[in-house]
Amino acid sequence: MYKLWIKVFVFILFFLPVQAKELTFVSTSPSLTEIMYAIGAQDNLKAVSTQCSFPEEAKNKPVIGDTYFINEEMLLKIKPDYFLATDSAEFMINKYKRFGIKPLALKYPNIDAIYENILLLGKLTGKEKNAQMVVTEIKSKVEAARESNKSPKKILYVVSMQPFMTIGGKSFITDIIEKSGNHSVTANLDTFYPAVSLEYAINQKPDIIVLDYYCFSDGKIEKLFPNSKIVTMTKSDSDIIDRPANRIYKSVEFFANIANKN
Repeated sequence: MYKLWIKVFVFILFFLPVQAKELTFVSTSPSLTEIMYAIGAQDNLKAVSTQCSFPEEAKNKPVIGDTYFINEEMLLKIKPDYFLATDSAEFMINKYKRFGIKPLALKYPNIDAIYENILLLGKLTGKEKNAQMVVTEIKSKVEAARESNKSPKKILYVVSMQPFMTIGGKSFITDIIEKSGNHSVTANLDTFYPAVSLEYAINQKPDIIVLDYYCFSDGKIEKLFPNSKIVTMTKSDSDIIDRPANRIYKSVEFFANIANKN
């Protein structure tokens, strides 16, 4: 009988597949939290940030803090395999390497990089097929939005009025605008969010000016650009456009639609 049990044990050890350890994550990035839910890896996500508000279920996760303050006691109790954040928070999460927590600060300079982030998270969580399906669907909808734009426009995206700040060629929002069939008039600026002079912005002669939801112009923008159509984003628009995640196709649709309506 003893020998029989030994044979069974050896069979299990060497011939049956070993179940890989399920990796765990915490996230301070609303966009990466969205991606985890989109690929069906929400159970791997053990805590989120105060800004992680989509999908609605994400609000039910334990809150680890935000980009600037982390509840380290909770973090060490959870002790996840990975700490998810966007590249701007890399300095904050690198220090947790000493606790055996791998920092994963992802970049998103354009839509292709967002696809890569989705596929990477799919690979790490064992949700490769789901991730590939999500990327395929996004690409299809992005292309459909681009093709629907029958009237390409020059767009000036305004982040703030004081200082007058816009988007440069390194911002993923510039790529969104270009993918929509339109053209960002500040795409040639080799930076992320440059402050520019009003004279420079006026000389670009934009057809459409898009004001971020958090940009308050108090009617000044209409006076400065009397020949441009002014579009002010809603909070819902801003939440989608400012987050480089799986809903990126909705951002492309937004810019394609405002061009068609002009």
